[in-house]
Amino acid sequence: MDAVLLVAVLNLVGLVCLASAGDVDLLISFKRSLPNPEVLASWTPGSDYCTSFSGVSCAEGYVSSVNLDSVSLSSDFRSVSILLALEHLESLSLCSANLSGVVRRSSSCGERLSELSLAGNELTGTVSDVATLVSFCPVLRTLNLSGNAVRYGPAGYVFPILETLDLSFNKISAVAEIHQILLAGPGLKYLDLSSNAISGEISPEVLDGCAHLSVLNLSSNHLSGSLSDILPSCLTVEDINLSNNNFSGEIPEETLTQMAHLRVLQLSFNNITGKIPKSLSNLTKLEVLDFSSNALFGSVPYGFSSSLKELRLQNNLFVGPVPASLGNCTMLVSLDISFNYLTGPIPSSIGALSHLRDLMMWENLLDGEIPSELGRISTLENLILDNNALAGQIPPNLSNCTNLNWISLSSNHFSGEIPLWIGRLQNLAILKLGNNSFSGAIPRDLGECKSLIWLDLNSNRLNGTIPPNLAKQSGNIAVGFVTGKRYVYLKNDGSKECRGAGNLLEFSGIRSAQLNRLPSHPCNFTRVYVGSTRYTFNKNGSMIFLDLSYNYLSGEIPKELGSMSYLMVLNLGHNMLTGPIPLELGKLRYVAVFDLSHNSLEGAIPPSFGGLSMLSEIDLSNNKLSGTIPESGQLVTFPSYRYDNNSGLCGLPLPPCVRNSILDSSNEEGKTHRRQASIAGSVALGLLFSIFCIVAAILIAMESKKRRMVKDNSSSTRDIYMDSISHSSTAWKMTSTKEALIINLATFDKPLKTHFCRPPGCHEWLP
Repeated sequence: MDAVLLVAVLNLVGLVCLASAGDVDLLISFKRSLPNPEVLASWTPGSDYCTSFSGVSCAEGYVSSVNLDSVSLSSDFRSVSILLALEHLESLSLCSANLSGVVRRSSSCGERLSELSLAGNELTGTVSDVATLVSFCPVLRTLNLSGNAVRYGPAGYVFPILETLDLSFNKISAVAEIHQILLAGPGLKYLDLSSNAISGEISPEVLDGCAHLSVLNLSSNHLSGSLSDILPSCLTVEDINLSNNNFSGEIPEETLTQMAHLRVLQLSFNNITGKIPKSLSNLTKLEVLDFSSNALFGSVPYGFSSSLKELRLQNNLFVGPVPASLGNCTMLVSLDISFNYLTGPIPSSIGALSHLRDLMMWENLLDGEIPSELGRISTLENLILDNNALAGQIPPNLSNCTNLNWISLSSNHFSGEIPLWIGRLQNLAILKLGNNSFSGAIPRDLGECKSLIWLDLNSNRLNGTIPPNLAKQSGNIAVGFVTGKRYVYLKNDGSKECRGAGNLLEFSGIRSAQLNRLPSHPCNFTRVYVGSTRYTFNKNGSMIFLDLSYNYLSGEIPKELGSMSYLMVLNLGHNMLTGPIPLELGKLRYVAVFDLSHNSLEGAIPPSFGGLSMLSEIDLSNNKLSGTIPESGQLVTFPSYRYDNNSGLCGLPLPPCVRNSILDSSNEEGKTHRRQASIAGSVALGLLFSIFCIVAAILIAMESKKRRMVKDNSSSTRDIYMDSISHSSTAWKMTSTKEALIINLATFDKPLKTHFCRPPGCHEWLP
């Protein structure tokens, strides 16, 4: 028996080795087929491919999985057929691998391949081509071709055993394709055709075959039709997403009562009208309900299933109170009823939602105070209550919500001091408390918020100094707690009536076209930015938005703010700040909006401001600044009113600093003139005295000689000698001395030139 067992083991080992050799040969062949095989540098012959080949996993000595997601293979789809031939391969994922070519069969798949993902490439072909590929993969259950260029093709194809088909983000355009795919896949459970270009009206016949589906996603197309015609065809569907289309009509109550297995119902961004049916409370398995951005009206229903996890009703026409019964939805994770016309207080019963992550009720007519019971929700991350009529103070119990990363309470009637405990929220990324009545000092503890990127405290009653500690978090921000959140940023037009730099609003599930529903105010939003939040720094970030305008802040601007190197908006305008502008603010290389206006700042504009190359707006008006506006960089390109009412400020775009420069130069010239005149006078007196002495000596000598000549009785010789002395000696000395004096005095008498230099040129100005 031992010998027989040994032979069997040897035979098994031989088979395994043979199969393994086949696997490694195919892997190396695939690498060599690539135009840039160096992207698979770890795939080297002779090494253990199960442990050394990146992206390769094995089971029982065979290749069972290959995952080369985001590896730039830059190859045609024909190369993929080499990997498909791996006999024991169960899963192949080549997402975002820079593949091109037509999706078609090049060879048969291995008999174990059940999952194939080719999402995010540049593959082309028709749905019929895709079906041909599937037909040669006998056990393929999941196929993901999302994000390619698959289009409408001839009918007659089948997906015999495929269960999951993802063709989202392609170029399918015909409504008939939905019908054909449903009929072609009688084993199909999951179908995603979202984000294509399918247009037209869906009739009940189009969704024939929908009954066997568990998940149907037709969102983000151009489909139309009535919900009363569509939903009855999909009574057994558990997850249905028809968002971002043109569906209309009311929600059919009788149909909903028959959808007993429904877990997810998403109908956002359509034209659905009417009221929400009360029968929703009978859907005991419902977890996600999204009716946002429609035209639903009436009150929010009092009855929802206790299984509900996400309720999104924002951007509709709901009125009345927020139902206290929402506190019974104990599994609720996200509640968004923003952008409606709801009134009354926030129910204290919401404090019982122990799993709640998002509480968003902004842009309503809510009043009263924030319930202290919200402090029980330790899971709370987003508290967004802007644009209501809420009042009172921030409840101290909210300090228990240590996971908060977005607190937005702007445009209400809150008062009291900003709580110190906010500085202990290490995940806090956005804090918006603007346009309220908060008083007291800005807590220095806010500098302890290591994740804070957005701080808006404008239009309050804050006093005291700006804490240098606000810059303490600079260079420490690494985690993007609000990455991917939908937002709209409304940039203010900078007019005198406009307060603050702009408004950041959480904008998930709300139509951008309905921004006119925001409260009217004198601001004209010059720019509207809509997108998803993302971080532009890596582990060295800092605050990107700081607005402390329209308060009563005093003292000097902390130089530490210059270390907030990613700051894009700095607004300290309309306060009582004094002292010079710190030179360090010239290090804010990304700052685009810079407002220090309406303070009492003194001194010159730092020359370092010439390096602020990203500036789109600056306002230094209404201060006590002086000196020349730096000409380097962009400062001279802004309109003059951005520098107005600074009595000592001059230079472009203001009038040139001519008058002050000339006065200074004239004073200096006068001093120089007097000093030089004094020196010249001393020299002149000395020379005159010397001349007097010389002349006296000559006269004495001449008189002595004359006497000798007289004594010698030689009169003719005496006259000639006098003339020669007069014209040669004395006359020359006098003339030369006089000329010297004329030259020096003439130099002082000439008008001096005043030099007014403006880099890079130097211009001369005559008085």
